[in-house]
Amino acid sequence: MKILHFVDSFAKPSESFIKRYIQKCLGFSEVAIVAFDFIDVPDDIKEKVRLYKIDNPTFSRKNISGIKRYIRELFSGKEIWYDSFHQVLSEFKPNIIHCHFGTMGVKIMHFQDKFPFKIPFVTTIYAYDITYLPLADPNYRKNLGRLWNVGAAFFSEGPALAKKLYAYGCPVNKCLINPLIIPVNEYPQKKTYRTINDPIKFLFIGRFVEKKGFHVFLEALGRLTGKLEPFTLDIIGFGPMQPVYEELIARYKLSDFVKWHGMVQHRDIIPIIKNYDILAHSSLTASNGDDEGGSATIIIEAQAVGLPIITTNHADIPYVMGYHDFIAEENDVELLMSTILKIVNCENIEYYTAMGREKVLANHDLENNNIYETNLRKILAG
Repeated sequence: MKILHFVDSFAKPSESFIKRYIQKCLGFSEVAIVAFDFIDVPDDIKEKVRLYKIDNPTFSRKNISGIKRYIRELFSGKEIWYDSFHQVLSEFKPNIIHCHFGTMGVKIMHFQDKFPFKIPFVTTIYAYDITYLPLADPNYRKNLGRLWNVGAAFFSEGPALAKKLYAYGCPVNKCLINPLIIPVNEYPQKKTYRTINDPIKFLFIGRFVEKKGFHVFLEALGRLTGKLEPFTLDIIGFGPMQPVYEELIARYKLSDFVKWHGMVQHRDIIPIIKNYDILAHSSLTASNGDDEGGSATIIIEAQAVGLPIITTNHADIPYVMGYHDFIAEENDVELLMSTILKIVNCENIEYYTAMGREKVLANHDLENNNIYETNLRKILAG
């Protein structure tokens, strides 16, 4: 089998799940990636995967070159990258194309209008491409209606995300569940856990955007000042909501307890998360409709390590969690406060973390989970 992965940019720090798909493919197929940009590609993938970079430069119709390109694409009906992509297909000759995000599936659909081919293509829908984007972009929403018809299948990481696909018209028989996968054996194991009277080391990892719900956690933590043992909070990430976080930290006088780490490479995060006591990940549906879609990868990774998690009843998070005792309702500060106290005062936390790791080994282990391969072979068999 030869699989061609079509992505906008590889490998973005926040999209490690795409890298895992590719690593899984290497166990049963020949693999290539075609992208408009490559950023910090891991060495193991460079050595084993064929990489095709095709140009699709941004342009503005406010200058002469931009106007010329716009007119050329308008009258030809072909975008600038089509010819290069066609060459990739001719050279690599894939059996199947895997598009990552609905936006890339739509691009392949339009490409197929100009360069008809019989290669089946599948699209993994992740989050914003079925939550926020169909609401914000009527043209994209219209294209989704056509994409459901021409795509061979659509992958969802869990049942909650699948329901969102159905709501926009995806046929039930074309929506296949593909749980997120990680190489569990590569993750360090947490060996020691805090006792009730020990200081608490909280950790947040994620983009600073509304749907991560970190502002709600900060609000809850701030209101609990004086009711908790001494604590620290380490924050890893970046994004537009940092000023909101800073304001909450200042309002509740948490600055002495907080340490900002900025953006940290995924490969550098994994070895350190075992050193913390609790991962905070209080996801919610953002005001623009965006949400996690499925689940944040870090929730699965933390369970693999054995790091206790406080999270929310949001999207597919309950589906991937091995325990539900520390799940609050999303965007509920009062309930999150009580849930924080519950996990902090838990005397048998290792009981829960063992269940979390067991769930990850059963459903999300890259080595043993063969659902992705099974689904691809099913599609190829017709």
